Amino acid sequence: MATTRTDAEALAIVLHDLAWLLPRTIGAEAARAEPLPPTALEVMRLLTRRPGRSVNEVAAEIGVAANNVSTAVSQLEARGLLARRRDEADGRVIRLHPTATAHEARLRRERSWAERMAAALAHLPGDDADRLVSALPALRHLADGLAEAEE
Repeated sequence: MATTRTDAEALAIVLHDLAWLLPRTIGAEAARAEPLPPTALEVMRLLTRRPGRSVNEVAAEIGVAANNVSTAVSQLEARGLLARRRDEADGRVIRLHPTATAHEARLRRERSWAERMAAALAHLPGDDADRLVSALPALRHLADGLAEAEE
């Protein structure tokens, strides 16, 4: 089956809507438990996917001024969520890495998301939940492809 432009548009709209809704619904409880300012949250989202970026690289990738990223990084470092490490090839460059504390916080959030998502899936009609779960490999490939295109 060939994907039409209309199908691609509909998928993009639904995924965009879900991306907006998920933090406000299934992610809301976890966010209240461990709140982060918006820029700090974006920094952590990026660095958990792609650690080892510099402040300037993070700023370019999330579309925020480097001084704002630097402020967020300082806040995250003070909370024990980020570590700065010198680049092995160029000691003048500092690379940013999530800490074990950050990974533990992410796991707590993911567990909270899982509980809330399971409840939401349980309320879907028919076999919609099974169809959504069976689409996970395809959605992961889509996410990976979009992440590669971003680089």
